[in-house]
Amino acid sequence: MYVAGATLTLAWVAVTHESREGDAIVASLAFVALGAGIGLYAGVLDGLRPRAFHAVIAMMQVVITLAYVAPDDASNDLRLFLIWTTPVAAFFFRPLAAALHAAFASALLAGALIVHETSFAAATRLWVMTTGTLVALTWIVAWAAVGVRRRDAAMSYAATHDPLTSLPNRALFAARTAEALATRRHDGGQVFIMLADLDRFKMINDTHGHHAGDEMLMLLAPRLTEHTPANAMVARLGGDEFAFLIQDPTGELDPIAVAAGISAAWKDPLMLERGLIHTSACLGVAVASDGDMPSSLLRNADSAMYKAKGAGPGSMRLYDEEQRAELARRLELEQALYDALPEQQFSLFYHPVVDLATGRVQGAEALIRWDHPELGVIHPGEFISLAEEAGLIDAIGLWVLNQALGQLRQWRDEGVVDSEFQIAVNVSGAQLHGHFPRHVGKLLATHGIQARSLLLELTETVLMRADAEASDVLRDLERIEVPLAIDDFGTGYSSLSYLHQATVDTVKIAQSFVSGMSTDHTRRAIVEAVVALARALGLSVIAEGVDTYEQVELLRSMGCPQGQGFLFTRPMPPESMRAFLGIDPMDLLRKPVPQRDS
Repeated sequence: MYVAGATLTLAWVAVTHESREGDAIVASLAFVALGAGIGLYAGVLDGLRPRAFHAVIAMMQVVITLAYVAPDDASNDLRLFLIWTTPVAAFFFRPLAAALHAAFASALLAGALIVHETSFAAATRLWVMTTGTLVALTWIVAWAAVGVRRRDAAMSYAATHDPLTSLPNRALFAARTAEALATRRHDGGQVFIMLADLDRFKMINDTHGHHAGDEMLMLLAPRLTEHTPANAMVARLGGDEFAFLIQDPTGELDPIAVAAGISAAWKDPLMLERGLIHTSACLGVAVASDGDMPSSLLRNADSAMYKAKGAGPGSMRLYDEEQRAELARRLELEQALYDALPEQQFSLFYHPVVDLATGRVQGAEALIRWDHPELGVIHPGEFISLAEEAGLIDAIGLWVLNQALGQLRQWRDEGVVDSEFQIAVNVSGAQLHGHFPRHVGKLLATHGIQARSLLLELTETVLMRADAEASDVLRDLERIEVPLAIDDFGTGYSSLSYLHQATVDTVKIAQSFVSGMSTDHTRRAIVEAVVALARALGLSVIAEGVDTYEQVELLRSMGCPQGQGFLFTRPMPPESMRAFLGIDPMDLLRKPVPQRDS
C-alpha cells in the first residue's frame, strides 16, 4: 500500500497541468513513503518500533496537508487523497493502528478544509467522499490481511511443530536451545537437555500397525508435557524420539531427578484402540558446558541415550567426560574410516575351524583387521558399527567377501585345501538389502567357487530383527544355495524355537557358554541342548571359544563335531594360515605330556 500510494502520488505530480507550491514537498515525502514500503517488504524495517513508524507517517500527513492548504483549489486536489490512502497499510502492524490512522487522516482533512474556508457543502461532500474511501479501503485491506495472517501463522506453525503430536519440532527445539545457551552465557545458571527414545516401538508398529504407533505417540505427548518442569520445552525430533530443554537460572535442579520425574510419564499403560499397552523409554541427559552449541549438546545427549539403550529398557544415563572422550574417538574413527578402504588399510586374518574327532581343519572364518598408520590396530568391534552408520558397510563387506573368496581360490590352486574346505564371512544386518545376493553370486562365479564352500555368518539378533526386505534377501541367498550360520548363538534372543524357522545350515555356539561349561553345569546343559537340537534338525554345529582339552572332551561327548578357539590357534594372516594347514591334524588334539621337574 505504501508503494502503491507513493507511486500514484509521484505519477499525479508528474502529469499535473499546473504546479503547486507544495509539489516538491509532496514528491519528497512520496519518495520517503516509497522507501518505507520497500523497506517493509524486504524486512529491513522489521526492527523499527511500530510507534516510531506511526509517528513518521502522521508527520508526513501533516506536512503534506500544510503544503496544500495555502494554494488555491487544494480541496479538489486528488494528490492529497492519494497520499492519505497510504496509512491503510499500517493495518499490517495492528488493526487498531489502521483505525487510528484513518481517523487521524479524516480529522486532518476536515481541519484543512476549514482552514481553506471551503464552502460548507463542498467541504462536507469532499470530506464524506474521502473518509468513505478510507473506511472502504481499510475494510478491504483488513479482510485480506486477516486471511494472509492466518495463512502465515499456519505456515509458521507447520514449520516449527510436529503435525502428529503438535509438539515443537527439531528446528524450533534447536532455535530455543540456542537462545537458552546464549542466556546462560550472559546470566549464568544451568541448561540441560534430555533425549528419550521409546523401547520396542518398532515391535509395536510391526505387530499392531503404524496407526497404533501414531496413536501411542499422540497419547504420550500430553503426558510428557505434564511431567516436564514449568518453563521447559518438550519436542518431538522424529520417529519415537522426544527431546526436553530445561533452563535452570538458579542452577539448583538435579538433572537426574528431573529425568526421573519425566520417566513417570510412561509408567502407566496407554489406552489404545486395541487395549492397554505398556511402554518405557531410555533417557540420555546432557548438561551444557562452556562452548557447547545446540548441535554438540544434542549429540552429547544422543550419546548418553545410546549408552542407556545398551543398558536395557527404561535405563537412564548422564553424559560425562568419559563419554566425551569416547565420542571424540568415534568421530575420529568415522572420519578415518572413509580413507581406510581406498588406502588399503584393511587386511584379513583367518581363524580355523577344526574337526574335534580328527583334528582336520575343515574351514576358516575370515576376520577383518584395520591397521591405521597413526591410530594403530583398531578392533572390528569399534569400527563395524561406525561403518554401518556411515553407510560404508556395503563396500567394506563386499571387499571382505571378494578377498576371502580370492584367498580360497589361491589356496585351492596351490593344493593347500580341497573342495570341502569352507570359508566363513560375517555379514552385517545392514548388508541384507537390495542386490546383495546378486553380488554374492557374481563374486562366487568370478573366483570359480561353489556356493556350498562359502558360509555367511549372521547373529541371531540380526535374523530376529530382519524386516521384509532382509527376509527376501535371505530367501534369495537360500535359492542360490549359499549356506547361512547363526553366529554367537545364545547371546542375542536365545530363541531355540527360531532354528526351525530360519533358513540356516549351521549353529555356532557362543564362546560365553563354551568357556564356562567346565565349571558351570547350567552352561554345560545349555550347550548340550543346543547340540542335540541342532543335530535333530540336521544342522551343523561349531563350538566357539574352545580353549582347553577338557572342553574338547566335553564337546566330543555331547556329539559336537567342530570347534574353533585359541586352543588350536589365534586368528592369523594368510601366510601363517598356509603353514598351519600343513600341520599334522592329530597334533592339534594331542594333549602335551606334563614335564617333571628334575
